[in-house]
Amino acid sequence: MNGWVAWGLSLLLPVGSIAVVGGDCLLGCGRAIAQPSPAIDSPEFPESSSIGRPPGPYVLQLSDVATEFPLSLEQVRFEPGPLTDSVQGQRRAARPYRPDQPPYLNGEPSHLVYQFQVPSPAAGIAVPPGTLKIYSVSGLRAMYVGYRQELQAMNRVINGLRTILTQRPFYINRPIAVLPPVSGDEVLRSQMEYLRFGEGSGLRFVGVYKYDVSPILSNELVYIFQGLTTDGRYYVSFSQPLLTSVLPATAPLTADQYDAFVAEYETYLRRVAQQLNMQDSNGFFPNLTLLDNLVRSLRIQPR
Repeated sequence: MNGWVAWGLSLLLPVGSIAVVGGDCLLGCGRAIAQPSPAIDSPEFPESSSIGRPPGPYVLQLSDVATEFPLSLEQVRFEPGPLTDSVQGQRRAARPYRPDQPPYLNGEPSHLVYQFQVPSPAAGIAVPPGTLKIYSVSGLRAMYVGYRQELQAMNRVINGLRTILTQRPFYINRPIAVLPPVSGDEVLRSQMEYLRFGEGSGLRFVGVYKYDVSPILSNELVYIFQGLTTDGRYYVSFSQPLLTSVLPATAPLTADQYDAFVAEYETYLRRVAQQLNMQDSNGFFPNLTLLDNLVRSLRIQPR
C-alpha cells in the first residue's frame, strides 16, 4: 500500500515507502559532542534528567484533561518506509502518577502510541521495537495538578524543550530531560540534529543512559526525538534502540582495570562521543536517515 497510512486500534496494516517530507535539519545537520561548552543558559532549562522525588505514597484523582485525548488514531500519520512492514497504533488510557515508585514523573495522560518492530540485522540479533507517542501538553501538565514540585518539574521539561527549539543551540552541556522518563542518567549524547515535521519541530540525538560507571556496549544506544507542534498543543516523543559496530558487544574488566577505567571515565566518554559523531547514518542500525525520515513525515491533523 503506497502513500499515507493511518493505523487503527490494535490493528496491523502494511505500510508504504518512505516519503521525505519537511525541511532539512535546522542547524545544517551539525552535530554536538557529549560534554561541550555551554551555549544556552536559561532558568527554564532542566538542570538534570533525574530530579529528586519527594516522599509520599498518595495518588490524586486524575482530571478530565488528563484522561481524555483530543486526537483519534486517524489524525496522526507518518511513513516508516523500509523500517518495518507493520505498525500497531493504540489509544492508551491515562496512568496515574505514583510518587512512591520510580522513575520520577512516571504518570502519563491519555495519549496515542505507535509501535513497530524493525527487522533483525543478523541471525540471532534482535532490536527492541521503536515507539512513537503523541501527548497533549495540557494533559501532561494536568497529570500533576495537586503535586506542586512535580508540576514545576513537568513545566521545566516542556519549557526547556521550547527554549531549545527557539534558540537552537549547537552545544547543550546539560542532560536533556525526555518524556517519557528514561531509566538511567544521561551519560553521553551524540549525533544531535534539529528536525522539522509537518506541524512542528524537535531535537533528535543518540543517547546512552546508565546508573553505573561501566563501558558503553554496542546495544546500549537509543535514538531519541523530542518535539513540539508549532501551536504548542502536542508533545512528540519517538525512541528507537540502536546497534553499532564501533562499540564492543562485551567489555569484561578485572578489578584493577575497572579502577583505572573509573579514573579516566570522563575522558572515555568524550572519546566514545567523538567516535559516534564521526559515524554516518549507516554506522547505526537502524539507519539514522530512515529514522529521521519517519519523523519528518509525521503529520498531526486536528479537526
